[in-house]
Amino acid sequence: MAVSNFMQEANDIAARLRPGSQPARSTLRRQKAAVASSLQLQVLEYMRTFLAENDQLPPVHNVAVRFGLALSSADWHIRTLVRLGFLERNAVGKLRFPRGKGGAA
Repeated sequence: MAVSNFMQEANDIAARLRPGSQPARSTLRRQKAAVASSLQLQVLEYMRTFLAENDQLPPVHNVAVRFGLALSSADWHIRTLVRLGFLERNAVGKLRFPRGKGGAA
């Protein structure tokens, strides 16, 4: 029996022995992070509109002001959109819409 199979079996047994056990927090975080929040979708729509009007994506400061967020919160939402694949960074680190997923059509 491989070590990873042994560990998986041990974890399964331990989970069955714990009454009312819940999935690990990291698993819950991954499940929640698979979908963008409504605010993140609003940020994404704002970025599309800004791109159509200005031919560039808005700076983080503009996103923060538009939604009444702290700079760090606006940056976190944008990084989450990157992680979820709604945005990407080009070779020099600038944000852009992924090819084929539509920015300004």
